[in-house]
Amino acid sequence: NHPLSGVSCCSKLRHIIDEMVTTEREYVRSLCYIIDSYFPEMERLDLPQDLRGKRSVIFGNLEKLYDFHSQYFLRELESCCNHPLRVSHCFLRHKDQFGMYALYSKNKPKSDSLLASHGNTFFKFKQVQLGDKMDLASYLLKPIQRMSKYALLLKDLIKECSEAQEQELGYLRAAEEMVKFQLRHGNDLLAMDAIRDCDVNLKEQGQLVRQDEFTIWLGRRKCQRHVFLFEDLILFSKPKRIEGGFDVYIYKRSFKTADIGLTENSGDSGLRFEIWFRRRKSSDTYILQASSAETKQAWTRDIAKILWQQAARNKEIRMQEMVSMGVGNKPFLDIKPSEAAISDRAIDYIMKGRGARTRASIAVSLFDHSNPFKRTQMQLSTGSTPTAYTPSSSSSLLGPLNLHMYLDQTLLPGVLAPRRPFDIGTCIEEDELEHETSSQPSLSTYGPTVLQHLGYVGSFPHLVLCCLVRPDSLGS
Repeated sequence: NHPLSGVSCCSKLRHIIDEMVTTEREYVRSLCYIIDSYFPEMERLDLPQDLRGKRSVIFGNLEKLYDFHSQYFLRELESCCNHPLRVSHCFLRHKDQFGMYALYSKNKPKSDSLLASHGNTFFKFKQVQLGDKMDLASYLLKPIQRMSKYALLLKDLIKECSEAQEQELGYLRAAEEMVKFQLRHGNDLLAMDAIRDCDVNLKEQGQLVRQDEFTIWLGRRKCQRHVFLFEDLILFSKPKRIEGGFDVYIYKRSFKTADIGLTENSGDSGLRFEIWFRRRKSSDTYILQASSAETKQAWTRDIAKILWQQAARNKEIRMQEMVSMGVGNKPFLDIKPSEAAISDRAIDYIMKGRGARTRASIAVSLFDHSNPFKRTQMQLSTGSTPTAYTPSSSSSLLGPLNLHMYLDQTLLPGVLAPRRPFDIGTCIEEDELEHETSSQPSLSTYGPTVLQHLGYVGSFPHLVLCCLVRPDSLGS
């Protein structure tokens, strides 16, 4: 690299952080201006009756935003002027505080409605008195505009960051993703409040991750559904427009994410993915078609992330169970190479024998003899070598990844075989999916078997078998 290119890059980074700090100071001044100028108006004796006691509706949590930015965030940004790439830590350190913006966005429609019906005329007098060209409604947009500005500036920093600065680049991308999440999360929370006839406590299903509308196929039936993805639940609803032009979402069914599997690509459109269930019939497969490739990729990425997080939790729980039963300190059995070992050819034959659906793969774990409790996540697929999992490198995931693969080769096809595809072209459009099997989350329990050991099979380290052994069969 030419020395001048490094100087130019540093100059651009410095320019971006200077802009972030300068605009942050202006933003803090604007929040202070709103509080000093318009908050006292809510205490006036001639305040219209419909505005009395409505300060929190009009202004939301703006005062808390001001406290956070004036007392903490501005100072931290200023400390990054000479170290632009450290700015990502300012955002990530205050991830919870940035959650206030989602709440502000959620309240904004109520604020706009109240101002439009009763407030604009009342506050207009104060605006004239201040000699301000901007009205209160314009000032109340500033928090949302500020989050959009953060996203743009972080994107600019990422562009100027060298690929060699891998760690800093990762932090910047995480900060950008956090800001973008909060930008949309306010709308997500509004949509969540519009769910009707739901008998599931949604506050107990983890964070709402995404919500979007999909065309869905179940067997030969087709319908439109608004889908909500929580950390612990996926919920299907029917959108309905009510009087006044507002959308509500009529609850139809939901499933625990612990019970689902994901196939990231279905068909050739690049818009479809599948959700299926390990404990249900193979016909209970949902094909979801997104409105864009970007939406589809975002959903499959987030579902995959949830499933891997559940896998990590399940692994920890099983280790704790093993320790509590006194088997956690027993050595893992070493499976010796033999003529009967499963070979590449055998696996290839098994997989090819199941038809053309070769996109499906099984997520497995590589056993580490140096540390039997550490596993590197991998995938097993036809005609491929193992690769570390990324959302784009694997097209099928199992729910909590309790992968039951048996030494009896006759059982392998039933475990590894993907489900039979069906012809979407013959689907019948239906407004409703009738005769639904369940409207409640499926709360399944696991059997008494314990995940006892992972090991190499023969001389083929790319295949790992999860052997299930009952506790009473574990000898000394």
